[in-house]
Amino acid sequence: MARILCVANTAFFIYNYLLGVLKILKKDGPEIILVAPEDEYTDLLEAEGFRCITLKELDRKGANAIKDLKLMLELYNIYKMEKPDMVLHYTIKVNVYGTFAAKLAKTDSVCTVSGLGWLFTEKSIKTIIGGFFYKILYRIAFSIALNVVFQNRNDCAFFIENRLVDKDKVFLTPGPGVDTGHFSPEQCKDEGTNRENIIFLLMARMLWDKGIGEFARAARTVKINFPHTEFWLVGPIDKENRAAIPEDVIKDWESEGIIRYLGKTNDVRPFLYECDVAVLPSYREGTASSLIEAMAVGKPVITTDAVGCREVVEDGKNGFLVPVKDERALSDAIIKYILLPQEEKNKMGKYSREKAISEFDKKIVIDTYRTIIRNAAGHCM
Repeated sequence: MARILCVANTAFFIYNYLLGVLKILKKDGPEIILVAPEDEYTDLLEAEGFRCITLKELDRKGANAIKDLKLMLELYNIYKMEKPDMVLHYTIKVNVYGTFAAKLAKTDSVCTVSGLGWLFTEKSIKTIIGGFFYKILYRIAFSIALNVVFQNRNDCAFFIENRLVDKDKVFLTPGPGVDTGHFSPEQCKDEGTNRENIIFLLMARMLWDKGIGEFARAARTVKINFPHTEFWLVGPIDKENRAAIPEDVIKDWESEGIIRYLGKTNDVRPFLYECDVAVLPSYREGTASSLIEAMAVGKPVITTDAVGCREVVEDGKNGFLVPVKDERALSDAIIKYILLPQEEKNKMGKYSREKAISEFDKKIVIDTYRTIIRNAAGHCM
């Protein structure tokens, strides 16, 4: 039986973005083993029947050459011990140092780029130097990886144009995909007449670059004239992330009455069933998976005209696009939705569902990885 290792920077990432695909790939026959730092999602993954190996040397906070070399050595030792036929790498450091480790262990590896990360999206002396350094590492890593999977066309084009990857190695998927059977409209509240308490839901890690500050300020503006409108936040407070929003700030928004923070959850569907619109004013995404899930449930979406976000919205058909970091445009789009006739709101939701099925179904992602595994089988399985 073939053995595949899946490696990422958190068990949270694997559980929330990869679990559905991995469960179906596992049914195809290979043994799939998960490798990530231990967190509260490790037990949930083990409960799904996966064996988990704890990664101890991964430092998500920054670039430290000694720590990164320790990470590469740790991964090399895991690969030599487990003897996988293939390793699937996710997230920046794992893509780079995991691929180096796999090469040393004489194991085929596949990288998935789910987003560029802050080194490529922020502009400062530190990020310019760091971005240059990581471009070199990416170029080397991707030259020895078997394949590289991208989750949006913009990131794919960036890497090809900057000669960071050979275009013949590239596969493109619609983000992590969505299980349109698991996420479906059947349990949503009934569509009815226009209501005052329209609910706008933002699902994400509590990070500034998800546009949560703009969401809160837009909520403040909208509630002046539409006081019964509700604005919900759902997602973990990622304290290790440099863009983390302090918990005190979120509490201040709650005290002001503009935001309801509902914490983190292992199942976002109950919140999707209750809300009317999903919002994500992110500065950049790999692909906005929370919006794709909302679309599958039949919800209109409001998001930014940014990489990884604009792909999910046809402006005016299943939602609205607004400029990045523009809270005024965001509040205008929210008010525009509030004032729509109910029939138009219903049409938007139905079109979201149709678009999710035709363009973002998880089956597309699964078929991509099946192709990669099948193509590699001749020399690695």
